[in-house]
Amino acid sequence: MKTKPQIISAFIFAVMLFMAANLFAQRTSSVPVMMHKQSPFGNVKTPNDTLLPGNLPNVTFPEYVMLTSDNGGYILGTNGWHDKCKCEEFKVTYNYHIEGAIYWFGYKRADSAGLVKFSIWDMDGTTGTISDTNNQPCPGTLFLSKIDTTTRIDTASALNQAYIVMFPFPVLVNSDYCIGFDMSEINGDSIALVSTKKGQGGNLERVWEQWDVNDRWYTLQGAQWDSGTVDVDAMILPIIDNTVGCVENGNFISGMKLSQSYPNPTREACTISYEFQTPPASAAIEIMDMNGRRVYYENNIPVGQGINQKTIDVSGLKNGSYIYLLSTPDSRMAKRMTISR
Repeated sequence: MKTKPQIISAFIFAVMLFMAANLFAQRTSSVPVMMHKQSPFGNVKTPNDTLLPGNLPNVTFPEYVMLTSDNGGYILGTNGWHDKCKCEEFKVTYNYHIEGAIYWFGYKRADSAGLVKFSIWDMDGTTGTISDTNNQPCPGTLFLSKIDTTTRIDTASALNQAYIVMFPFPVLVNSDYCIGFDMSEINGDSIALVSTKKGQGGNLERVWEQWDVNDRWYTLQGAQWDSGTVDVDAMILPIIDNTVGCVENGNFISGMKLSQSYPNPTREACTISYEFQTPPASAAIEIMDMNGRRVYYENNIPVGQGINQKTIDVSGLKNGSYIYLLSTPDSRMAKRMTISR
């Protein structure tokens, strides 16, 4: 007869075996769902301000699929592994702003209005796994998230009808980043993102996933999907804007100048100075917290010739970093401010 300590030890050993099996078991794809053949450029923005992911610009005849998982669900979506996040890495060769993204979802089931966080991560993590190599650069610092429910996500059979996410303020990127979605609060709902066909990713390893079991990041090859042979690009297309000003500059950018708020950091109130090359019909100032929530908005600000000023009471806001935006019907500018008491 087993003693109580033996029973406890056997139970702990069984749990460890179960966790190890789930952590290191082979991830295998099943029969992909084929999408209609179509041009990657038939989207809502022109190729000049919409970035194509990874190797897609080099593929002469791209084909699009939803990759299914053999344990249920989809490789680039919810599945039996309970993956938390999926994203596509983008290499940065010049500075620009991300104002939104096109997410081509081919499937969803929305039973519980689960939450999906559409996010941008800096590639400053150092614990990523690629092609069986550990401690590589991976998604790290979260730049921004915009939360929506599965009930509001559009699915489409064609890219030109894909779901569009516009972020609450433009994100300046000057180094590599990932853009994707966090499914950790999706509850019982399901989604699936479209990708290029296997073998069309150019062996660049640009698609990342974060595991629920250990919070670590893996490329699809590093996660050993089909023994590391799943080579695709996720159909996530950043919408970029090269005209949004975000730095101090003596010249007009998109017809505007925007000063750093003063004082910065501030305690009770701050003053924002701005100038228009040609006075617009209207303009607005808004302040967003780092989760993208609007905490201040005023659309009746001065728009005259020369330097205009707006003093804002921020005494009701919590300590922390914020983004303030100056916007007209034609352009926007954004800067960061800090509240500290």
